[in-house]
Amino acid sequence: MRVDFAESFGERLGILEAFMLAQDADSAYTRIEHLQDEVLQFVDLVKLHPKIGRPAGVLAANSIEGQWRLERVLRFAVDAGVPELREYVIHAHLVLYAHSDSRVLMLSIRHQRELGYVQEASSRHVPI
Repeated sequence: MRVDFAESFGERLGILEAFMLAQDADSAYTRIEHLQDEVLQFVDLVKLHPKIGRPAGVLAANSIEGQWRLERVLRFAVDAGVPELREYVIHAHLVLYAHSDSRVLMLSIRHQRELGYVQEASSRHVPI
């Protein structure tokens, strides 16, 4: 199973890291490293079990903006050949990913208290 990261995943990880630095610079590097390790552990897990995550909560979008975002993410996933959207909880963070029978695409990561993942998923991705 191949796992790729969308550009939007790296951007969101950078935003989370900047927040951790602003929140508490003394502990930030340890927390950032811990989150990165957990993401890599999840990558190893999702390679073996791509359906381990629950169906993405974004699918329950009720607002017009939520429906618009949902349509864009679904279109992006289908165009990338990974039509099934799922999310996985890593402590206080949610990972949004899409998969097919042969590929997983890591789309975004957010803190559980944030309202959404990203405005729009980027079509660029990097294989891992």
